[in-house]
Amino acid sequence: MVDLDDMAVRALVPEQLPHYVQSVSALRPLQIGPCLGWRLADRLVLAAFPDTEPPYAPDALAAAEQAAAEAEKLPGLSSIVVLAPFRPAVAPDDAHVVSDACWAVPLPAPEPSAKLRNMLRRARRDVTVAAGREWTPEHARLRDEAVRRFCDAPGERALSLEAASIFARIEDYIAAGPEVLLYSARRLDDGRLCACAVGDHTAYATAFYMFAFRDPSAPPGAADALVAALLEEAARRGQRRCNLGLGVHDGIRFFKKKWGARPWLPFLETSWPVARASGGRLSRLFHRAGRRG
Repeated sequence: MVDLDDMAVRALVPEQLPHYVQSVSALRPLQIGPCLGWRLADRLVLAAFPDTEPPYAPDALAAAEQAAAEAEKLPGLSSIVVLAPFRPAVAPDDAHVVSDACWAVPLPAPEPSAKLRNMLRRARRDVTVAAGREWTPEHARLRDEAVRRFCDAPGERALSLEAASIFARIEDYIAAGPEVLLYSARRLDDGRLCACAVGDHTAYATAFYMFAFRDPSAPPGAADALVAALLEEAARRGQRRCNLGLGVHDGIRFFKKKWGARPWLPFLETSWPVARASGGRLSRLFHRAGRRG
């Protein structure tokens, strides 16, 4: 029996948040050793992160490696993806590997640069930020317009169909997680919503900056004001860090660096077809949706 509540409060990466994964996908949970797996028919995603805080002891990494080996032996699989801070030893030589890192801000957050302080000061003249849990038609319109822009973006900045399907279920995700907050920035002059972000405060030690959308005409600093509000709330709750998500590309990394975030946790996606069954590699189902600033 998987203790999903226990998994959630110890989560370091979003794939360890059951209310998130179950809200945005058809995957179903199973526990493999100390790790949380997600299965749909003959496909499996394993979040093979040790159940302790990094830096990891050798025995914790060995337990996660063993979980990957056990997952690969599950009956009826055609493909497997292992998300881990390492390349699993069980993976074949021709496994497909994508390497990145989770970027995190320590809490309380570092003193912002003079440029960022000025941007936040300017934003306070134009917008007000509030946290709540109600997803309104205004939020949906802002999200839908942002998704259209993301889908039209060139190259690596383009939004995948998998990511777009996740964005379509944000309302369900907020409703499923009592500690998920929707941060909304509204113009002071007319009260219109101009930016929003979703933060997850379920885990004891780690807050998550999950999604963010901004109108192109939003006042300067609106997106930064949302991050500031999320970090302040996380620090108030006693969380030790905020996971801002993967590096993905230069633009996203620049936004994270501005807040003092640094690569904190290696994040490797290793995928391969299981040799004893037919089938191809499992596409990235949910974790690279991106927390866009």
